Amino acid sequence: MINLRKYFNQIRAVSYALVVFGLVLGIAGAVRSAAILIAIGAGTFISNQFTRSNKRRKIEFILPMAVVLLLFVVALTLPHAK
Repeated sequence: MINLRKYFNQIRAVSYALVVFGLVLGIAGAVRSAAILIAIGAGTFISNQFTRSNKRRKIEFILPMAVVLLLFVVALTLPHAK
């Protein structure tokens, strides 16, 4: 049980790092790369939190994942993005 908790904490730390790095890239001007990193980091965090929680309410997983997927799609369709 302890190893699993450590694994989930490492996943959470990596997802936080991806989101923060995406924010820094977005501020620097690389909008497409930033949006993709934020989407990947947020998606990882959301799926990690859903797996860890004892209550399984599907709406708490579906709505945030829909937002993340839409952010990813918008990032891919940006014209002339860096």
